[in-house]
Amino acid sequence: MLMYDDSFVAAMTATTDEATMLGARMYGSEHVLLGLLAASDYVTQDVVETFPGLTVPAVREAVRAALDDAPHLARLGLTLPAASATAPSEGAARGTRPRAKHTPELQSALNQATARWAHLRRSGALHKERKVSSAVLWLAVLEPSARGRRLVDAMQIDPDGVRTAVLSAIVPTGAAIPTWPTEAPVGPATRFTHWVFGHLNLPR
Repeated sequence: MLMYDDSFVAAMTATTDEATMLGARMYGSEHVLLGLLAASDYVTQDVVETFPGLTVPAVREAVRAALDDAPHLARLGLTLPAASATAPSEGAARGTRPRAKHTPELQSALNQATARWAHLRRSGALHKERKVSSAVLWLAVLEPSARGRRLVDAMQIDPDGVRTAVLSAIVPTGAAIPTWPTEAPVGPATRFTHWVFGHLNLPR
């Protein structure tokens, strides 16, 4: 059975709080990014030390302002309505908790990240831990398919640099930082991990 450590649980609990604050109906990678920053475990602390601009208020404002959509709208000659950056949704005004279900975007990012993470563990590049930590969530948030990555990039912070900081935080001191694979084979264990993440129940 796939088990989560305290850092994973704390990040997902904070994810719930952030998604609720923003009035989200489902959880996306942007809420996980906020949850990771809010929980602030040792991996996150290392990341923020390297990238001090990556803070909860800055990311929250980027989400509210849909900063990642601005370049696409600009190409169409459009701008976001000013109200979208500041006005909470109806759900946020009521404090309604989102459903314990994540978006297809987040599921895809989790699948991609766990396949690559499992490949590094099988190859010995990463230590085989008994429980899944928040580092896996960080790696998922930074996958190309994740909105979290697009937000980080829109904030003019290098997502690949952030990933390197995450990997640096989880390898032993002095050990080589593994290269994040562009592709990874998906075996039975990884398929099971995907199934577990697909049925992940977030705290209510």
